[in-house]
This record gives sequence, structure tokens and C-alpha cells, in this order.
Amino acid sequence: MFHLVIGHARGREVLEAFSDAGACDLVARARAGDRLFDNDYAQPALVALACATWAVLEPWVPPPALFAGYSVGEVSAWSCAGAIDYADAATTAQARAAIMSAHAPPDCGMLAAGGLPIPVLLSHASGLHLAIVNSDDHVVLGGRVDEMVAAQDRLSSHGAWTRRLDVHVPSHTPLLEAASSEFAAWLQRIRPRPISAPVIRGTDGRRCLRPSDLLEALPRAIAQPIRWGDCQREIAECGAGVLLELAPGRALARLADSAERHFVARSVADFRSLEAVAEWVRNRLAD
Repeated sequence: MFHLVIGHARGREVLEAFSDAGACDLVARARAGDRLFDNDYAQPALVALACATWAVLEPWVPPPALFAGYSVGEVSAWSCAGAIDYADAATTAQARAAIMSAHAPPDCGMLAAGGLPIPVLLSHASGLHLAIVNSDDHVVLGGRVDEMVAAQDRLSSHGAWTRRLDVHVPSHTPLLEAASSEFAAWLQRIRPRPISAPVIRGTDGRRCLRPSDLLEALPRAIAQPIRWGDCQREIAECGAGVLLELAPGRALARLADSAERHFVARSVADFRSLEAVAEWVRNRLAD
């Protein structure tokens, strides 16, 4: 996941800052494939990758109209917008992961489900909590494993598709209210700086214009559902038509492609070099 950024001095510098902050060589652990879905590694690693990628790309592309982040990616969005430097982003991601893990109930997880309207999906998923709304027929649910197993059977029998996620923390659900409160208290040590562009709040798609908005936005996203469909609607209403996904994979680019909002979306993962990424962005904006 880090192969594009480690070829650039600025990218390596950001990755090293994150590794130093967590006393863990993020790149070495990724290469070893050692427990990559553990909360204490995954969250800082994802934020580190986004921040390192943006650190390389920023001088090569026009200033963005806005930033948005999916789940822990919202920490990345605030950092890329300039509200927190990379050192603060590293400690924030680590604190978020540790606090969520400490407050996560045992025997829990998350379940993606889709193929039916949201009210129908939820009606067959009693016992689980809505965690993420990706579109009108695609959600992620969180709760106890036994409830997930039962919900999978009910959903499948009614024609829905389901997929268990490789996580054990029921993020974005009321089960993490205590974690949200503790993280809000932890964030008081952060002094946000002016931002270069608005940041879209994950829980409702609202544009955040003040740096201090992150102190409310980041904690509430721990225990409230992420409404990515609302985020995409706000992005469209802002007039942004070219979207670039910084994180590994291209899940968000695919969601943008299917949103029918005239987005042109690509992921950094689609390219063989960050120079090619920058060239694509400049060319699309020039069209």
C-alpha cells in the first residue's frame, strides 16, 4: 500500500513521522503482512498513507475545492486541509484507535449489506446498529457477532447480499458512546489551524469551514453513523466534479462512479506513479 509514496522524499518523511510517533515501522509491518487489520495499526497506517500521498501531490496539482474522509479518513481530510500537522495527525489516529479498542464491547464486528432499500435492510437486521450509509441500498451494520450471524441469514433469505468485515470494533454505532466522549476530551489538547478548503463532515455531509469544527466532527463520527451518500451530495452541490481517492484500493471511487452525479473519480491506486496521478488531475481539470 505504500509503494508509490516511498519513492519520494516528502512521502518517506511523513511515513517516518507516523512510524516514530507510534514506535512502529508502518512500511515494514505492511510488507510483513502482520495483523494489518488490527485497530492499532490499521487506523494510523491509513491516515499515514493519505497524508504522505497528499504531501507529495499537493505541490503538483491545483488547490482542492474541498476535502472529505470516510471513517478514519476524516482525520486524514482535516490534516490534508491543514487543520493539524502530520505529527498531530499521527497521535490523533493512534489515540482514536486505542480509545475505540478500549471501549469496544467483546464479540462484536461489522456487516456490509445491500441490494434492497435501506428500510427493508434494517427491518431484517434487528439487534444490529446502522453504522454507515453508502447509498440508498448499501449499508454497514455493527453489533454482536451472534446478532450478525442471525441477520445474515434473514437478509440472505430476502435477497440481500451480505459480507462480514474483518474488524472487531463496532465503529459509528451507539456501542461506542463512551469512546466518543473520551476522544472528545483527548482532542482538547489539539489546537486546530486555518484550513485551506472546507472539510465535509462524515455524519451528515455538512461543510465545515472553521478549524475548530474538527473538535466536534471527529468524536461524533465514532458513535454516529457515517452518511457517505450525504457527503457525495454535498460534494456535488459544491460543484466539484473531479474526485481523487488517496487511500488504498478504490472503494470510494467506485461509490462515486455509481452515484450518477457527474463525478469523474479515480483512485491513486489506479496509477503506476504519483506523477501520473498529478498529470491526470491537471488534465481533467483543464477539460
